[in-house]
Amino acid sequence: MGKEIEVKLAASKKMLERIEKIEKVLHWNVEKKKEIHLVSHYFDTPGFNLLYNNLAYRVREEDGRHIVTLKSNGKRRNGIYIREEKSDILLDGEDITSSYYLEKHFPEVLEVSKGEPLSEVLTIDNNRHVLHLTNGDSLIEASLDFLYFIKGKRRIPYNELELELKNGTEEELAECSSFLRLNYHLSLSGASKYEMGLRSFNLIPLF
Repeated sequence: MGKEIEVKLAASKKMLERIEKIEKVLHWNVEKKKEIHLVSHYFDTPGFNLLYNNLAYRVREEDGRHIVTLKSNGKRRNGIYIREEKSDILLDGEDITSSYYLEKHFPEVLEVSKGEPLSEVLTIDNNRHVLHLTNGDSLIEASLDFLYFIKGKRRIPYNELELELKNGTEEELAECSSFLRLNYHLSLSGASKYEMGLRSFNLIPLF
């Protein structure tokens, strides 16, 4: 399994557009890298067994590929999330909900689902604008996410700034996060996009 070390900050669309124009964050240089269109399909049981076991299981359409990922909510300290994740590139004809596929690639899902069928419960359509914050050898990837939660024909907009530590220390990540929160009136997001999307459609309790 790989590991993500990140901070998630809720923001308005206008505030993200402002952040995208900045050239420096304290002593960090800011470089605009790319824009990506991501469509993520989240799967769970009817009773949300995965969610309530702190897991998110998705297939994401990205650059012509379909990437299947299992994420854990992991640990949170000082506003920083540390999450375990593992991924697999989906081949044509593979069914990510089948017992055969799960046993081969994601046995944790098979165990937690307890034989209940998996189906798509949420789609997230995301236009992601990527910035790199660099300071010497340290690197933080800032993803400005302009997205929609989708359930059937309903679409709910949501915006988020995700800061992922690629190289460096958690203290540096906390420093950048604190500066952006204070200067751009952002708030810590206390949940994953998957959980936020389910809450938006009142599919799970708010608390």
